[in-house]
Amino acid sequence: MNHTLKKTPLPLIALFCLLPAIQTTIAVYLQWYPAITYPSLKLLMTAVPMVVWLKSNRSWTKIKELGGLKQTSLLPGLTAGLLMAGIIILGYYVLLRSLLNPAPLITKVSSLKLLEYYWIFALFISLWNSMFEEYYWRLFLLVELAGHTENKALLCTAGGILFGLHHIIVLLPIFEPPVVAAGAAGTMIAGGIWTWMRLYGYSIFDCYISHVLADLSIMWIGYDLINA
Repeated sequence: MNHTLKKTPLPLIALFCLLPAIQTTIAVYLQWYPAITYPSLKLLMTAVPMVVWLKSNRSWTKIKELGGLKQTSLLPGLTAGLLMAGIIILGYYVLLRSLLNPAPLITKVSSLKLLEYYWIFALFISLWNSMFEEYYWRLFLLVELAGHTENKALLCTAGGILFGLHHIIVLLPIFEPPVVAAGAAGTMIAGGIWTWMRLYGYSIFDCYISHVLADLSIMWIGYDLINA
């Protein structure tokens, strides 16, 4: 994935990597005017890659090449996604289910008036959020980081840890610390796997479909907890 285009400065990339955690802290954890802050910061993160691409004179052809926007059978993505979903659901039923208190989750979902429309909401979030995160993390940030190093192990590690940060903040108000730690570790591993897939030439669409399947398995866990 190494390229000779104009490099984005590392401090700026670090700030971009922290934007999801900043958004989640402000809008989700602190609940500072979430109806305003959440979409505003989401729009900011949507715009950031476009501004960087324009500033670096990145052509659409080069964006597609570096970002892995290419045809695929989706078989790698389906395989990875089903394996992830299976491990997530198995881990939930074998290890975590007895540790989880559903009350905070039920309260949160009820406050959003989503109990009756849970699966409509779950499907929308899984499809949309996975698309956004692949756009921001693997189509944009990974390419910018790869412009500074060819060390794939380092990129996979950074891609996993940074991807998991904002998920910690999402989980903190709902679950106990051991469950938050397990969930964060899972998202970091998943982020590392999707980074690895991109670095080794898999299409970003494979990352997306596996991401959707992983998210849907988490939505199933939420549904099971709410209806336990």
